[in-house]
Amino acid sequence: MRLTNFKLSKHFSVSIYCICQFLVTVAFFLLLLPTFSYAQIAFEEVALAKNVQHANQAISIGGGVSVYDFTGDGLDDLTLATNKGRMLGFYVNNGTSFDKIDPLVDNREEAKQILWADYDNDGDPDLFVAGYWGHNRLYRNDGDLKMTEVTADAGLPMEVHAAYGACWGDYNRDGWLDLLCNFRNYDSGSTRGGNRLFKNNANGTFTEVTEFAKMGNDDRLPFQSTFFDYNNDQWPDIHTANDKLTFNTLYENIRNGTFFDVSELTKTNARMNSMCSNTADVNNDGWTDIYVTNTPVGSKLLMNEGAYSDPLAITFQDVAEELGVTYLGGTGWGSNFFDADNDGDLDLYVSGNGIDPIIKGVHFYENIDLQYFEIIKEGFEKDTTPSFTNAIADFNLDGRLDIMVQNNAPFDFNLWENNTPTNNHWIKLKLEGVLSNRDGIGAKIESYVGDLYQSKFTHCGYGFLGQNSALHHIGMAQNEMLDSLIITWSSGHIDRFYQMGVDQIYTIKEGMSTNGSINVANDVRIIARPMTTSIDIITADFEIVLSPNPAHNQLFINAEKEFSKVEVIDMVGQKIAEVFLQNDSKLSLDISTYPAGSYLLKVLSSEGIWQVQKWVKM
Repeated sequence: MRLTNFKLSKHFSVSIYCICQFLVTVAFFLLLLPTFSYAQIAFEEVALAKNVQHANQAISIGGGVSVYDFTGDGLDDLTLATNKGRMLGFYVNNGTSFDKIDPLVDNREEAKQILWADYDNDGDPDLFVAGYWGHNRLYRNDGDLKMTEVTADAGLPMEVHAAYGACWGDYNRDGWLDLLCNFRNYDSGSTRGGNRLFKNNANGTFTEVTEFAKMGNDDRLPFQSTFFDYNNDQWPDIHTANDKLTFNTLYENIRNGTFFDVSELTKTNARMNSMCSNTADVNNDGWTDIYVTNTPVGSKLLMNEGAYSDPLAITFQDVAEELGVTYLGGTGWGSNFFDADNDGDLDLYVSGNGIDPIIKGVHFYENIDLQYFEIIKEGFEKDTTPSFTNAIADFNLDGRLDIMVQNNAPFDFNLWENNTPTNNHWIKLKLEGVLSNRDGIGAKIESYVGDLYQSKFTHCGYGFLGQNSALHHIGMAQNEMLDSLIITWSSGHIDRFYQMGVDQIYTIKEGMSTNGSINVANDVRIIARPMTTSIDIITADFEIVLSPNPAHNQLFINAEKEFSKVEVIDMVGQKIAEVFLQNDSKLSLDISTYPAGSYLLKVLSSEGIWQVQKWVKM
């Protein structure tokens, strides 16, 4: 009996021991979960410590923030808005802090959008400043930051406007940056406004083409527009965020110099008090999504559903509530998607304000498997100041992206330094166009590493009155080598690079991977500049036609030229098929066993020129 009791007691003891061990283990991992999910993100407000003491006494909402390397030393500098009667703030990055310098231009307007861009393709950045109830100003950089105002000489309007946003983009893909401006005029007690588009004439002047291009956005009140490619046809489209319960607009580029309003067709015509247009590939599927901030009734995250079901009818679906990024209870203003912890997905920062101090502090959302969680961690619990504009850059080049934020007085601007402790890797890209515009604006960057695919469309003018760094940042998670990088320039030329080391900055010049030869798309007409006359230009008259697309069992390939090889690449960069031919111009490819989804088809011509086209397996 005692023996039996002993055995029972022993087993009971062992069971209790095992259960305790299990509970301790579970408790341990439960304790760690917040650390894994939240604690890694850490920011610290360091504006004053970095010698940035700047205020904006503007009577209206918001002011421009540009984080752009205007000195050309590889470090991002600051150009910050001021109120009417005061000069812009210019802060030069010295590597550890900022030195405020004498104003580079005599601009005393109430500054809204501030944009550095090389509109004349001469190799140095020029400056555009939008003025609220004042004048928009264009300053040409004559070298060594000697700036000359050329607004009138360039053919830009000199009348007084209530201007807000602006953006640069090469809408006609001729290699020269065009300018889109947003205006909010008030006359006779009614509110009226619209967009104005100015085509770059490639000679230092611009021609207004708003009416011809059919994208004036009449009788709406736009805050901000942005160029982006919603349908992946390589032609930049335009999204405009409109205020005062006027419908948002999405203009599709028809490739002939005109645009078509597809807002209703694409379900992007939300009627709301929109503040910003923030476009990014949020779910890493190769299709660009749209985030639009709003009053306390809730912002919208419009997820691009792509051309998977019908290539001619791309639509968007609002998933803001589902993903927890509606910013309810506060008014959202500027917003930015960026990878704060280099884990390969895009996090979200929203500038905004609200009555509730807690709501004021809900600015940062971490992306964890496409489920956003509010985090108020080190420093961010103090982020309760009403804010309007933000811009993203890695000021100290430590591989972690920082945030510059504009507040209206009496609050100074904030600089949030990213101190996230992480072993995740990254790369940065500085693009230089040769036949495309010098800044590489409008290029699409695609990266593949393991099963991680990311895509990025390059902007100039973004969110709400912000300009992000021209160093394009890609988080790599724990991967120690980038498998492949594809850059599709606005000229249509494609550069490909393989096995790239991490934690490095790469300067990539158009044509670098093709020994200087630039393959121009057949529907693009480049206006070459003198500095590019020695470039080997290949007109891309080698076209491939895929049918049907989407396809189910067979994919038929027809080419204008004979080709010698075909490769099928999945959306994570893996080659899943390779076919060699005897210089044929047609091929029937059996795809019946392929999983449904998107693929890239690479066709190599007999002359050694690759063409790439996307297709969909149903």
